[in-house]
Amino acid sequence: MYAQALAALVAGAAGALAFSVAHMPVPWLLGSITGTAFAAMLGARLRTPRWMRDPVLAVLGLMIGSTLHAEAAASFARWPLTLAAVALYVVVVTGTLYAFLRRFAGFDPVTAYFSAAPGGFMAMTVIGGAFGGRTRNIVLAHSIRLVLVVFTLVTAYHVALGGAPPRWVPLAALGARDLALFALLGAGGWWLARLARVPAAAMLGPMLAMAAASLAGVARAPMPTAPLLLAELVLGSGIGAQFSGIGLRELLRGGLIALVSTLYMLALSLAFAWLLAPLSGVSFPALFLALSPGGMSGVSIVALALGVEPAFVTLHNVFRVFLILLAGPLVFRWTRRTPAAAAPPADR
Repeated sequence: MYAQALAALVAGAAGALAFSVAHMPVPWLLGSITGTAFAAMLGARLRTPRWMRDPVLAVLGLMIGSTLHAEAAASFARWPLTLAAVALYVVVVTGTLYAFLRRFAGFDPVTAYFSAAPGGFMAMTVIGGAFGGRTRNIVLAHSIRLVLVVFTLVTAYHVALGGAPPRWVPLAALGARDLALFALLGAGGWWLARLARVPAAAMLGPMLAMAAASLAGVARAPMPTAPLLLAELVLGSGIGAQFSGIGLRELLRGGLIALVSTLYMLALSLAFAWLLAPLSGVSFPALFLALSPGGMSGVSIVALALGVEPAFVTLHNVFRVFLILLAGPLVFRWTRRTPAAAAPPADR
């Protein structure tokens, strides 16, 4: 396990270095995805275990929470409309893609639903498998979608919207008090979130703790840039590592299905964001990211790296994933598709 984790980080770092030399946008994220995905498809066994991801997610949560200041909080009154749009987006995307995957990809009902649902990569895989779905199909659909969405979002923002990376903040800019406060908020928020059984506690707990401290004026120091780059490396390597063990034929077939599905999802995200921007007063880039199906941590780190209202984007993605996690088991209990009643397919 340790060797696979180290190999994933080495492959991700090599990709990040290559993207940095080539002056590609957000190289630590896009480069690490590319490096690990390339190594995985060449046969390397890679993985980023939970003990490696969770501390990085806690740092990511702190950084997102630090962006929620009093001025940003003033926009809360506009969020019910955008949250309702997220719920409608989830229903439209899941329903139409479910029909597409059933008719044209030949997926069984459980696999089609959990492959179509726009978010929660690990949760969709675990719950879909428990209800009798083909886990490899679900993994492949979400893995390719994550890569396509992250690359599309970063490229679109830099090319079409003229994005620029946030200014560099060195670690030396923080004093001992700031570092101690951040450590306390991160560890305390994580512990309380786990105690309260909050989903994605490693990220949401520190995020909420830091947001509360920022709004109260307790935490005012800017978050340094180096932890963000580390988070991009670890999370990007984790996304690319999902391609381990996938053959070329399976990748090509799954890639075509995922490409069509992802383009459809992104087109709907664009349409929803375009309609909502004048109604809600929220910027188009923030709405597009909030409605994009790139996974909670993936879209959150893109929003943070590009400086596009990270708290707004993250909370809307949390809401989207929560709806999907809540709806999935309810749908299949209602249709009496229980784990006991569904025999696991042979090709898991």
